[in-house]
Amino acid sequence: MYYAGVMTGASTSQEHRMIQFPKGQYLVITGEGKTANELSSMLTGIAFGQVLPAADDFAYVGGPNATVEMGHHNGFVSGEIWIPVIKK
Repeated sequence: MYYAGVMTGASTSQEHRMIQFPKGQYLVITGEGKTANELSSMLTGIAFGQVLPAADDFAYVGGPNATVEMGHHNGFVSGEIWIPVIKK
């Protein structure tokens, strides 16, 4: 499932859905891919397949997680994944 979103402090109307991200620490991983789907898959794989299983100081607390497209250049999509974590 995909969402398009904006970061805002304004209230939302009924036809929009607000997804609240918890205050706290986030694991942030950056990268780039040929497409938005490739970027999301790559960052998700790194986060959940490599970084989180090896983490000794923090743990995943559940979503929401977000892959954010930051720009397009030279035929690539650059972006970040944001995953909420807590200290162990």
